[in-house]
Amino acid sequence: MVKRLFLILILTFIPGMLPHAAAPSANVYEIEVIVFENRLPDLEGGEFWTRKEEKNAGMEMNDAVSVGEKPAVDSGLSATAAALESSGRHHVLAHLRWQQSAEAKSVSKPVKIANANGALDGALRFYLSRYLLVDLNLTLREGAMTAGLAAGSAPEAPAYRLIEGRRVKLAETHYFDHPKFGALVRVSPVKAN
Repeated sequence: MVKRLFLILILTFIPGMLPHAAAPSANVYEIEVIVFENRLPDLEGGEFWTRKEEKNAGMEMNDAVSVGEKPAVDSGLSATAAALESSGRHHVLAHLRWQQSAEAKSVSKPVKIANANGALDGALRFYLSRYLLVDLNLTLREGAMTAGLAAGSAPEAPAYRLIEGRRVKLAETHYFDHPKFGALVRVSPVKAN
């Protein structure tokens, strides 16, 4: 009798538990990034940068995928991009927005971040480890900025690197700082419809 009662209880509770166990996690996020040039010479503060080219700092650029989606006017950082551009002290080099799932670092693909004249080149990798993380690997070539030259055509021009990784909190704007240029990154969960 006890075995039969136990069997009835198990059969009653298992169907209710199956949909919860089989439901996929909603781990799709919207990533928005603005990369901008600082046009304030006083920001340099006498810092010295070497011209040594670092090899991608652990991010395979060949695997980087391109995203073609330009941010909507009402995106989370669109007002910020407009304010940066209109200030005269900054110039927006790239403004991108896309959606992707949070996957392990070994599976996630970096997203290519570049501008049309070749001054900016690099990638952003968004992934899930214990926390949500963003790795930035960006190069800004000064000769290409001022002359509008294609990347690689002015090898003597200094190249400035911004290589940083950090944990990100959802719906917060994160600032990645360099005296010559900076990046703003915002990660927000995509709401299920």
